[in-house]
Amino acid sequence: MKLTTAIDMYVLHRQATGEKFQGPFVALRAFSLRYRTKTLRAITPAEVKQFLDGPRTGPATWRRKYGTLRDFFAYWRCRGKLNTVPMPLTAPKYTQTFVPYIYSRRELRLLLGAVPRCQRNVGCRISAATLRILLLLLYGTGMRVGEALRLRMVDVDLDNGVITIRGTKFYKSRLVPLGGDVVRLLKEYLSTPGRRNQHYPPVFQSRLRGSIGHKLVETSFRRLCNLAGVRRSDASSHQPRLHDLRHSFAVLRLTEW
Repeated sequence: MKLTTAIDMYVLHRQATGEKFQGPFVALRAFSLRYRTKTLRAITPAEVKQFLDGPRTGPATWRRKYGTLRDFFAYWRCRGKLNTVPMPLTAPKYTQTFVPYIYSRRELRLLLGAVPRCQRNVGCRISAATLRILLLLLYGTGMRVGEALRLRMVDVDLDNGVITIRGTKFYKSRLVPLGGDVVRLLKEYLSTPGRRNQHYPPVFQSRLRGSIGHKLVETSFRRLCNLAGVRRSDASSHQPRLHDLRHSFAVLRLTEW
C-alpha cells in the first residue's frame, strides 16, 4: 500500500468517527508530500525522525507530530499492514514555560470600570453592555470564550439557572450552573431594547444584532487591558489573555473554598 493511500484512508476513518482532525491532518499531509513515492512498509525510523526534526520545529510541535505519526502507524499495524511501528525511540524533553495569568479582584474591577471608555466609539461593533456581561460570564462560570460566543438563546435557562454548552472541546456537551448574581445580570442584558431574540439568535450580539467573532473580542480585550493598566510585571512575554479569566475563575474559587 502506498503511503499516500494509507494516509487518505486513515484521515477518512478518523473524520468518519466525528473528529475534526484538522491539526493531525496537516501534519500527515506534510508527511505524505515528503515521502509520496514510498510505500507504507518502506518508511524507516530515520525518515520519520528526519521529518520530525524539520526547520522551525520546537519541542511542543515535535511532540504533537510524533503523537500523530505514532497513532497513524499503530493503526495500520493493528490491521496487519505493518510488522513494526517505525518511530524514533526517544523524544526531546519538553518543559512547559507558559504560566497563565491570574487576575486579582482589583484588576477585575479595573477592567470592568474601563469598559465604557473602551467601547465608547460608536464604530465599535461590540457595545459596552455586551463586553461587560461577557467578561462577567466568563469569570463567573469559567466558560471558554468560544463557548460563550456560540451560545444561543435556546441554550440559556435562566429560570433554572443553567446554561447548556453544546459540542465543545473534545466534542462533548455539558451543563453550567449559574450563580444568582450572574442570572440577574443576564436577565438585565437579555431585556435590553433592540435585541434580536427570535429565530435562534446568539446570546451575545453585536451592535448590528449579529454574531460576534472571537478575534473581534480579543482585539477589544487587548485595548481594554491597555486602558485599565492591567499587564504582567514578570519576565513572561505573554500578556494577560481573555482565556485567563477561565484560570482565574478556577483559582479564586479554590482559594475561597
